[in-house]
Amino acid sequence: MASIRERKKVDGTIRYAVLWRDSDSGRQTSQNLPTLYKAKQLVRHLEANGNSLRAVERLLEKIEIGGPSVTENLDKHIALLTRAGPDQLKRYKAAIKNHFGGEFGKLPVAAVEHEDVVMWVKMMQEKKAGGKPMSPKTIANHHGLLSASMETAVRLRLRQDNPCKGVQLPRDESIKEKMHFMTAAESATIVQTLPKRYRPLMAFLRGTGARFGEATALLGGDFQLDVPQPTVRVEKAWKRDGDNRFYVGPPKTRKSRRTISLSPSLVDVVRPAVEAAGAGGIVFTTSYGGPIRHSTFHEFWATALDALEYPEGAGNRPRIHDMRHTHASLMLGAGMSPFELSRRLGHESIQTTVDRYSHLVPDAQFRAAELAEKALEA
Repeated sequence: MASIRERKKVDGTIRYAVLWRDSDSGRQTSQNLPTLYKAKQLVRHLEANGNSLRAVERLLEKIEIGGPSVTENLDKHIALLTRAGPDQLKRYKAAIKNHFGGEFGKLPVAAVEHEDVVMWVKMMQEKKAGGKPMSPKTIANHHGLLSASMETAVRLRLRQDNPCKGVQLPRDESIKEKMHFMTAAESATIVQTLPKRYRPLMAFLRGTGARFGEATALLGGDFQLDVPQPTVRVEKAWKRDGDNRFYVGPPKTRKSRRTISLSPSLVDVVRPAVEAAGAGGIVFTTSYGGPIRHSTFHEFWATALDALEYPEGAGNRPRIHDMRHTHASLMLGAGMSPFELSRRLGHESIQTTVDRYSHLVPDAQFRAAELAEKALEA
């Protein structure tokens, strides 16, 4: 247990001595500091590092470097972002508060080394969320924010390199399937099991692969139904602002702005809702005429899954978002190429489509070999 003693020098100035028993040597040790603030800071570092003199000396060097801290640099980084919406900024601020408020967050950003980032990752692995360890994906997301802030520090000339580069992150060893692919019959049954008012929305999700937040933000003017190839234009989605209120903003990524072709049968299903909405009205609404929210729609979704006798429990049942994955599997099964599917789903990169759905076309390599054989025939 470290303690602080005030010592007055002959010239009248005051120094503060921090005393503790060093865990490395077992000896009583002291360190004089010029201010009470730095003395208290040293005590906090000692208690956080097992009263190790070796660790303290390293930390003292970092403390003396000065400049903005890791937390202050993170705040600066998000303040400079120009494309993040209010909901994203709110998540970033919460992450800074919850995961960078400790000793690591207090380090000068100029003093952070590779080893410090590694130790932060190990600390994140020991954290619990709802009684469970933090997932590798969550750790990777927070590491991504930290790394981006370090790139900002480099641009602002606060340091010369990014210490996050080269840090090995935990692997996701989970073998549980995270996506549920329903059959054509199962997904059609879900559509028909829903209350009549919500069937057009679910049929639209099933027939386009659109995200729930995109579909529920569509206006009548976004649809072109009386043309040779009917389409819908996706250019917006529901978001949440810093006060958790809904607002209509841009879709998830740049390529999420897209035009989706509609099948004749889907046109027949959505036409009444589109015409009732008019050019400026929301197409898919509740019985009160308001936008459909995920939280209120979920009870109807759960009832539909009950009809298909899906087992209870998280991870055992398809989510509403799995209708998007189901659409992808049905399109690939019908012969759509991954490139076409990538554009239809609004993925920023075709690699995202390949990574998620390539296992649904196991004979792709054989087809590729056959095509190569024909193309290269003399």
